[in-house]
Amino acid sequence: MSDFKTEGIILLVVALVLGLHLIGARLNRSKAKKWIRAHAATLAAEFALVGFSGVPVSAGDKAGDELLQALTASNVQQGDNVLKEKSLFEFATYATGRANVAFVDVKITLKKRFNPLKTFAEQVLGFFIDSFTQPEDALEAILYPFDGKEALTVPGLPGAAELRAKESKSSFDGFVWALVHKECMKQVRDDRYDVSLTYTKDHAKLPSWLTVMTESAEITDLLLTPELIAAAEAAGDRLEYLIISDQPIEKPTT
Repeated sequence: MSDFKTEGIILLVVALVLGLHLIGARLNRSKAKKWIRAHAATLAAEFALVGFSGVPVSAGDKAGDELLQALTASNVQQGDNVLKEKSLFEFATYATGRANVAFVDVKITLKKRFNPLKTFAEQVLGFFIDSFTQPEDALEAILYPFDGKEALTVPGLPGAAELRAKESKSSFDGFVWALVHKECMKQVRDDRYDVSLTYTKDHAKLPSWLTVMTESAEITDLLLTPELIAAAEAAGDRLEYLIISDQPIEKPTT
């Protein structure tokens, strides 16, 4: 039996690594499904089409239920028409069909729970090195407006000729405005060119951990609605930033 002791240890290690991998992958899928279940009804109420199937959800109170039915299977991959698994730690969904909105992309990035050794190493490096970002569960949603160019995106749109005539002009006033968690301010400024153009100003109506980064106080008075303040307070520390921008994220070379 001693002749096979080494092989036995190797098999145990392989089984442990494989078990941790499967458990971690399952946890990530569970977290992603939990998010889409919690927000499917809201997405269905705000957009005519949610997911990647290309089939619009029907109007009415049951629109969210139709999305939830696509996720009843235990494996997220069977619900790829709503939530797509891009990798073991990246998931995505998509929505369109709303006035003045081209589409919204939602990306969920989770910790690499299927590789606990790598996750632990990244946590340690992030703790000691400021420039190294610690792994975390995060969601990023980017909404793209038509910006007066509906004729290019939807050629058959009524009034397309009139829209095409002004396709070179933006229908929005240009500005950058952001609601940012104070602990994220420096990182956001370093990562995004558009936010670096703003100045920071606290607002009496906001929680102490939130600040406004903007080019104009008048914009803040217009955008900082009671509904937005309530949503930010409800999100708590989980909200890192909300940015409205007409500028690129990367600094232009010319």
